[in-house]
Amino acid sequence: MSATAVELTRGMDFRLRQYRREVFQRFYTFHLRYRTHPGCVYFLLPALAEARGWDGEQRAWAAWINGNTQNPVTTWLLMRAGDRPARADQMLAYWREHYRSLDWDTDRRYHKARFADATAAYLDATRGGQVRYWSAAGRGGWGGMWRAATALATMGRLSAWSYLEYVRLLVDPTLPDADTLLLADRAGSRSHRNGLCRVLGLDELDWHDSNPRFDGHYPPEVVRHLEAEAGRLVTEAARRNPGEAHVGYLTLESALCTYKSWHRPRRRYPNVYADMLHDRLHRAERAWPGVDFGVFWHARRDTLPTHLRLENCPTDPGCVPEKQDHYRLTGEVIMMQRDWPCFANSLNDKIDAGAFGRRR
Repeated sequence: MSATAVELTRGMDFRLRQYRREVFQRFYTFHLRYRTHPGCVYFLLPALAEARGWDGEQRAWAAWINGNTQNPVTTWLLMRAGDRPARADQMLAYWREHYRSLDWDTDRRYHKARFADATAAYLDATRGGQVRYWSAAGRGGWGGMWRAATALATMGRLSAWSYLEYVRLLVDPTLPDADTLLLADRAGSRSHRNGLCRVLGLDELDWHDSNPRFDGHYPPEVVRHLEAEAGRLVTEAARRNPGEAHVGYLTLESALCTYKSWHRPRRRYPNVYADMLHDRLHRAERAWPGVDFGVFWHARRDTLPTHLRLENCPTDPGCVPEKQDHYRLTGEVIMMQRDWPCFANSLNDKIDAGAFGRRR
């Protein structure tokens, strides 16, 4: 398919297949521009490292912890308790003492109880040095990185993928990016494969309960086609975002997962992870009144424009069904109208007019 940009204007139904590829590319640019990937890790993790002046081993330790929690707020709390492998016992003692209060991301919740055992195995695997472990892995290209991540306890397909993002963010940004979306992994690549099918207008291949006629079995030639199209999306994104270091399969995957969820009831929308971080921080401040979470608020201020920060937009209702379902029900794309006027929409008009009242 041609990579030529499609002209978009206000009033179009952006759910229509002929517009989706262009809408997705603009959303991917939005994701990259404001670092609003899942968990907001692309701006949070570097900010935490800089605030505390973490050295290489501390950075790698934080990447490991976040690979388990997938929650930078919890990672911050655990790093305060034990910020390097030599202090693993103190960190794990804090985890045990506050087990019920420490939030694990939904995708890793079943591994929370295995954190101590996984950490012991990790310490054994990296006893020659964490940075050295990843440097050696990187010399083997993406395959070496993948083998190194999946060799660690509890790191399966989805968790290893995210973990390698944290390693590249904190340990060494020159480590190899992914060179595939692993689409042949039928179960492990389901979410972003569905997103890719949506982008390409192949709704009949969306493996979801809402599409019961498809059983999730993709012929090899279809998988090859999807992989090729993913490569074209990355190439086009690199052209549209010159100099952007994070264009690649790692970030493409999460953008596809998010875009897929635009088409599901009460799920995702542009800037949703910034909204979720806002709520996560307020919960943490209530649960941990003696902890200063200012570094998180400062990172938001330094990265996000005012209109994307809930703390500065009291008439924005936050992560609520009205925002989650607006695109799905109307075909209007929300939250991106400041970057592309074609996405001006009735929901943001209502927010600006104060129609939702002031958020508590």
